[in-house]
Amino acid sequence: MEDDRIRDDKSGKNPESAKAPGSSDRDNNNRDYNYRSHRTSLDEESYDDKRARRAFSYVWNIIWSLILIIFFNFFSTYIAYFQYEQSNGSLIWHKFTLLTADFSKLVPLITAGLIIIVAGSIILLVFDKYILARVVELISSIFAIAVLGNFLIMFPIDFNIIPYEKVAQLLPLILKIAIGLIILILIVQIIANFVKIVVKIAKK
Repeated sequence: MEDDRIRDDKSGKNPESAKAPGSSDRDNNNRDYNYRSHRTSLDEESYDDKRARRAFSYVWNIIWSLILIIFFNFFSTYIAYFQYEQSNGSLIWHKFTLLTADFSKLVPLITAGLIIIVAGSIILLVFDKYILARVVELISSIFAIAVLGNFLIMFPIDFNIIPYEKVAQLLPLILKIAIGLIILILIVQIIANFVKIVVKIAKK
């Protein structure tokens, strides 16, 4: 009997030393969970260390959002092609608005998105919480995608006003590619913020 136990120990078949079935999967899951928790803790610590910088960015967002609300509602005709000519020794500027009538349909949605940014930034100035900031970013990104998506569908810009044929042909393509990339980045940001919110809630 003793010889049998010795042989079992040497061969590595001791039942006491063997791992239970599925224990390796549990270890991997625990390591993954610990890694995610560690990453979340680092994010929160980094978040807490940058309070002053965030406050500045919130104020900056409020100022620029208000400026854009005023601009798009009252001065959008200045999105134009400008051309000048000389007359009697003086310069006369001619303005050719690039935006079409369809742009007016987008203005309410643009304004709503900018108001969301203003309201969210004010809330974060008062209640600067990690999960609240993620929610505000997520909602703002959704509105931004809605605006950009509708812009691509309507595309309320007429570049044919520009008297340079190649430029007038290239600008729509460049603008559409740029908007598409921005939408892709915003989608990734939405997914990232959603995951952070879920992990934070799960930890509680």
